[in-house]
Amino acid sequence: MEMRVKTRYAVLALLILIPSFVNLGVPIYNRDSPELFGMPFFYWFQTLWLFASASFYVVFAHMRGKQHD
Repeated sequence: MEMRVKTRYAVLALLILIPSFVNLGVPIYNRDSPELFGMPFFYWFQTLWLFASASFYVVFAHMRGKQHD
């Protein structure tokens, strides 16, 4: 039982930390190509991670809510 709680906390931490670390790695995605629908990579990558981060937070909130039940 105790291991399940630790695993859940590890998953919750990853769901919050992964988007944070990706967005802090600006030199990795600070470029123009490849373009998507005429948008430079920098902009569409940021937009993609905006939605991915929101999704990660929804999963985080859902898992966190189950934990308190």
